[in-house]
Amino acid sequence: MVLQSASFQSFVGVDLHKSTVTLKAIDPPGEILASLTTSTKNVEKIDAWVRTLPAPVWLAVEACPFVEWFIDRYRHLVARIDIADATELALRRGKRRKNDPNDALDIARRLARDECPLGFIADPELMQLRKLGRHWRQLSRLLARSKHAMKSMLHQANLHGPKFDGASAHRWLLAHGGRLLPVQREAFGDYLDVVMLTERHRERLLRAMHAAPRDADVARIQQLLQTVPGIGPIWSLIIAAEVGPFSRFPNSDALEFWAGLTADLKESAGRTQSGHITKAGSATLRWALCQAAVTLCQCDARQEAIRQRLISRIGRAKANVAMGRRLLRICYALVRDGKPYRCGERIDRTTRLNRARAARKGKASEGKGVENTPEKVAS
Repeated sequence: MVLQSASFQSFVGVDLHKSTVTLKAIDPPGEILASLTTSTKNVEKIDAWVRTLPAPVWLAVEACPFVEWFIDRYRHLVARIDIADATELALRRGKRRKNDPNDALDIARRLARDECPLGFIADPELMQLRKLGRHWRQLSRLLARSKHAMKSMLHQANLHGPKFDGASAHRWLLAHGGRLLPVQREAFGDYLDVVMLTERHRERLLRAMHAAPRDADVARIQQLLQTVPGIGPIWSLIIAAEVGPFSRFPNSDALEFWAGLTADLKESAGRTQSGHITKAGSATLRWALCQAAVTLCQCDARQEAIRQRLISRIGRAKANVAMGRRLLRICYALVRDGKPYRCGERIDRTTRLNRARAARKGKASEGKGVENTPEKVAS
């Protein structure tokens, strides 16, 4: 049961940083009860300070990338704990002087007036799924960077390399490593070690992601999302875990804004200019959406036509981001209506790739068959 603001005797605002934390406590009329500024390592001091406050206590901490430890530690010391939306607080702050004590006091006073913009705190089970998905992203990025470095090394040596998985690259290095310079061969071997180790870690992580416990709502969302071509078990798990309950968003526009996929609009002198995306939400969610959107376009002719129009107008990179935003809207509609995805005309990607490969081979054979004929000499 969620208690109302009138039920609390203390309201605590927290401004958290990497090395310091500032806490301000007020009573229901708005008078300051206590304040504390200390190092984040002095957790026993913070514990003792919180226990001295009149109960029940409502605490809110301003959202930041390293807020998780604070919530986990003090969740059980107070009657209610929330995350204050940093973006909305900045909009409401106005022109007052910004510092840590003022920020913490502003959160506490807004809590007492029941006006503080609050965020969503995932339960421990959902947070565990988020951590698995974010670890998968970090390993995938490490693997991609290592493979890119190996390909660049082969391009510099003008060599045609292997298929870049660990086993194939290892066989190629044993058979053709002598064609590289000694320094390049050692560097290629170092990157190969990174690739093979990362692949082993990804296999272990994949098993952990499949076996991780999840509630019925997350499982239902995953089943709906997997009806979209391009969204498999991994992408569906990441999207479902990062978004959480889709019902907490009134519409898809709010979900796009929360995910950081909306453009940053700049207005001046009556003119509005659209900038880059805000990137305000989860980077893992945006990465998964853009990756899955490209795969969807390879399977659905209708989505691929939209993507090609966007590429001709704004370029490939921005088009992929726009398709990721479009996919997020599709996911929201699927979960809201409880209906599977209806795919447009299917693209047989295997047949298309085979035809393109055959066309390239045909052009190469035609080029080899052309013989230079001598010029006719007039008799």
